Order: sequence, then C-alpha cells, then structure tokens
Amino acid sequence: MLQYRNGERSDPFLFIYSDAGWLREYDPARPFPFWVNLEAANLCNLDCIFCSRQLSTGAKGFMDLDLLEKIVAEVRDRDKAAIRVAGWGEPLLHPRFADFVRIVKQAGVKMKLYTNGLLLTERLMEAFIDYGLDEIQFSMQGLNGDQYEFNRRKALFSDFEAKVRLAAHVREKRGTDRPFLSLLTSALKSELESASPRAFIDHWTPLVDKVAVDLTNLNFVRGLPRIQSLLADQALAMVHRACVDVFLAIEVKYDGTIEFCGQDADRHPGHTIGNIRHMTIQEAWRSPKMETHRQAVGRDLRHDEFPICKNCYPNTNKYDLFKDKYGPAPSDH
Repeated sequence: MLQYRNGERSDPFLFIYSDAGWLREYDPARPFPFWVNLEAANLCNLDCIFCSRQLSTGAKGFMDLDLLEKIVAEVRDRDKAAIRVAGWGEPLLHPRFADFVRIVKQAGVKMKLYTNGLLLTERLMEAFIDYGLDEIQFSMQGLNGDQYEFNRRKALFSDFEAKVRLAAHVREKRGTDRPFLSLLTSALKSELESASPRAFIDHWTPLVDKVAVDLTNLNFVRGLPRIQSLLADQALAMVHRACVDVFLAIEVKYDGTIEFCGQDADRHPGHTIGNIRHMTIQEAWRSPKMETHRQAVGRDLRHDEFPICKNCYPNTNKYDLFKDKYGPAPSDH
C-alpha cells in the first residue's frame, strides 16, 4: 500500500520508477544499476526483532569517505543511476554523515537516505537541506505506537514521531520541499487485524510526502528463539517469485564488499562478488557471477540454493502504482 500527499510526480525518483526497465522490462539487466545501495555503517542504535544484524558476527565499522568518493566518481556520469544509503546499520551513526551527503550531492548524484530517524537533529536536517539531499525515508514497524515499540526494541514511539515532525518543521521553516520525506512501515497479521493501515496513512500524510505499508518478513531470522512465537503471525505468502532486484540494484557494504543484494548482514562468500577497492561497480554488475545469480533467482526460481535467497519472499505491492500507470507488469518467470 502506497500513498502520496501530492501525487507520485512529486517523487524525486519518479525518473526511475516510471522507466520501462523498472519492474516491467527489467530483463536483461540494464547496462548499469538504477540503484547503488551503500552501507554507511553497520552499527545500529536499535535491536529490532526482525533484523538480520542479530546474526552478524563480522567486523563493524563505517564507510571511509575515500571509498565513497571512488563510488560516486563512477555513478556520477551514469544515466538514471542513484545512490541509496541503507545497509545493516543506522547511517546517522556515521560520525561524518553530513560530509557523506555533501560528497554525493556535490557530484550531482541523486541520493536517498533510509534511517530509523532517532538520531536526526536540527543541525543535520539543515545540512541535508543545504547539500540538497533528495529524500529521507523514515523506517518503522507496526501501525501504532504499541506495535512500534514491540518491534523496535530500545525505541520510544514518541521519540520517533518527534523526529519526523522535526524534519517536517525544519523543511517548512526553510521554505523548501526537499528533502522529500517518506515513511515506510511493515506489519504482522495481528497488527493488520488490530489496527488500520488507512488510519496509519491518514495520521502520517500531513507530515510526510509519501507513506507505504509492507508486510513484515521474519524468515531471515527464523532460527532465533525470540522469533519462534511470531512466525505464524506473518501475513506474507511464503512463495518464491522471480527476483527483480538483481536486475535493478547492487549492494556495497561499508568495507567495500560488493554483494548481489542487501539482505546479507554478514557478507557471506556465496553472495559476494568482490570489493570496490579492486573492481568497479560496472565490472561487478556485468560479472559472470552476477549473471549466474540473475539466472538462478531472477529466472529459474532456485532461491533454495542460496542462504539468504531461500528466506526471501515478496512483502510489498507498493510499486504496483507505477507498473499500472507506466506500463504492464512483467509476467511471472
């Protein structure tokens, strides 16, 4: 479910979502990915019940700015390519995240930030406006305060809402509509039954430009004891479908590791293509290993052969708006 306050043409990334290669004519893969997903940090200030960080045993750290500059230099001249900052950590923990934004935007590259929002300050928001950050997407779980606090351990809903209001206030004070503000939540079956997605959207639409509701996927952490009682509460259908992400995006971890997608919290060798320090994004995107993976999960539905892919199921229909409006949906493979 997805709703815009002022219509989808207000979205700074409509140039991607309306492209024929986005979810409709995505196979074969385009020459360069639409999205280069960067992990600014793999440390986090929360302990969310659904998060695969719980499985991570590897090193923790922040992306070096020289590594970022190398990535930006490759992305800047590509047609319809943008940077999304997400990964297995909270980007605002990066001690120089304002500089992170400055480097990307001074190169003229479109940039979207995913954040839990709790570390946002007025000073940071001012910097994001000054540097021209294109979008901030606030990430939460549940459809009301109680559900949020159950899903997002170590977080108070009142604090989260205050940060979203702060972003909206600073933007209004500066008389600008950028960064575009969006908010994404996900829900379990019981949450959908006890609270209204429509009421959720109506609550947040006055504050942000886009609101979306997905379904929570607990399968990536299904082996953890604290998840066992919740597994039957998932609303999503656990049926594999052709993966489109491998045709649209590529992942660069904080240390430069390049992976097929962002679901791997521990840089598993089976999901790793190489490292940005020794190869380009273009080389990784067109590598035999990437194409072999596209064939496996993007065409043949061989998800069970991969540790992460076997637990990956469709959990959203929010992009159906773009498929319906800008072209027919692709047929199942």
